[in-house]
Amino acid sequence: MTTNVFKNLGALEPFEIKNSYIILCLGAPSTFVYLEIMKYYNPELILPFYGNIVFALLFLIIGILPSLRSKFILKHYGWFVFAVTITFQHYLTYTTFLNNFSLDTLLITYVFIFGSVLLLSNRILVLIYSASEAIHLAFVTSLATLDTISETAILLSTTAIFICSFWMMNIFIRYRKNAETLNENLEDTVKQRTLDLEIRAKELLDKNKDLEEFAYVVSHDLKRPLRNIYTLTDWLSEDEDDQLNADAVKSLQQIKSQVTQMDLLVEGILNYSLQAEPNQAKKEVNVHTLVKRIINGLSVENISISLEKKLPRILCNESQMQQVFLNLLQNAIKHNDKEKIEITINYEVGKHDHIFSITDNGPGISSKYHAKIFELFQKLQVDADGEAIGIGLALVKKIIERNEGRISIESSEGKGATFKFTVPKNY
Repeated sequence: MTTNVFKNLGALEPFEIKNSYIILCLGAPSTFVYLEIMKYYNPELILPFYGNIVFALLFLIIGILPSLRSKFILKHYGWFVFAVTITFQHYLTYTTFLNNFSLDTLLITYVFIFGSVLLLSNRILVLIYSASEAIHLAFVTSLATLDTISETAILLSTTAIFICSFWMMNIFIRYRKNAETLNENLEDTVKQRTLDLEIRAKELLDKNKDLEEFAYVVSHDLKRPLRNIYTLTDWLSEDEDDQLNADAVKSLQQIKSQVTQMDLLVEGILNYSLQAEPNQAKKEVNVHTLVKRIINGLSVENISISLEKKLPRILCNESQMQQVFLNLLQNAIKHNDKEKIEITINYEVGKHDHIFSITDNGPGISSKYHAKIFELFQKLQVDADGEAIGIGLALVKKIIERNEGRISIESSEGKGATFKFTVPKNY
C-alpha cells in the first residue's frame, strides 16, 4: 500500500496539470525578467550558474511537456513540477546565502516558497519540500555571519510562511475533496436516476404496447357483433309482410343509428390506438397528389375545396398524412352551416417547417373552446345524424405532435375557422 501511495504521488488531475502548465509557462519569462531587474538595481548581486537563464528555460521546458501528450509524462507530471520547484528553491536559498541574505533575495525566496507549496498541493511532497528547505536554510544561516536576531528572524519568518502556505493548501485540498465527493455522489445519483428512468420507460413502453394490443383486439372483436346486429336490424326493417307497426320500425331505425354510432366509435378508437409510433414507414410523398385524391372523394355540388398553392413533396408516413388532411376536411364539411361550403388549403415554407392551413366558411369556434376541441371524445354540439364521436381532431393532434409538429386554430364565432399545422422539414 505504501508503494502505491508513492507511486501515485506524481499523478495530477487534468485541471492541476493545466494550472501547472500555465503557471510554469508564465513563470519562465517572469523569473528571467525579475532576476534581470534585480541585477540592474543591484549590480553586485551574485547569480551563480547563470540561474536567471537556466531556470527560465527549465520552467518553460517543464511547462510545455504536457503538450507532448505522452502518457508517461502526464502520469508523472507532478514529479517534474516537484523536481524543478525544489531545485529552484534550493538555488534561491544558496543565492541568498551568497548575497549575505540581502532583502531582495530574501523577498523572492519567501514569495517562491509560498507559491511552491500551493502549486504542489500534495501533503507528502510539501512535507519533503518543507523539510529539505528548512534544513538547507538552517545550514546556510549557521554558516553566514549573521547576528542571532537576524538568523532567528529569517528562520521564524520562513517557518511562518510554511505554516501559512500549508494551512491554505489544506483548505484547498479539503475543498477539492468535498467537491470530488459531491461530484461522485452526483454521478451516482444521475446514474441511478438514469437507470430508474430507463426501467420506467421500458415498463411504460411495455404497458403502452399492451394497451395498444388490447385496444386493437377489443375494437376488432367488437366490430363483428355490431355488423351482425346492424344486418339483422336491416333485415327486420325490410320485412315485406308488414308484421311490424310504425313504432317498431322507428325503434329498429334507432337501433341501426346507435349501432352506426358505436361502429364509428370503435373505428375511431382503433385508429387512435394505432398512431402510437411516429416513425412508421416513411417515404417521399407528393402531398399535392394525395390531397387532390382526397378532394375528389369529398367533392359534391355544394362543396368547393380549392388549393391556393401547389403542395410540396415531403418525407412522411403517407397513411398518417392522409389521415390528417381527411379528418380536417371532413370536420370542416360536417360542421359547416352554409349552403355553399367553401374550403381553401394553403401552404407556406417556414425556416424549419412545412406549414399547411385549411380554412372554411363555417360558423367558427369561440376562443374559449380552442383547446377543448383537440381533446378526445369532445364535441361542441350534438349532431342530428349522430355521426360525430369527438375523435377526429384528437387523432390529428396526436399524429402531428408525435411527429414533432404543431397544430393550432384561428377562429371566432361567425367567421369560419383556420386550422394550421406544421411538419418538420426533417420529418
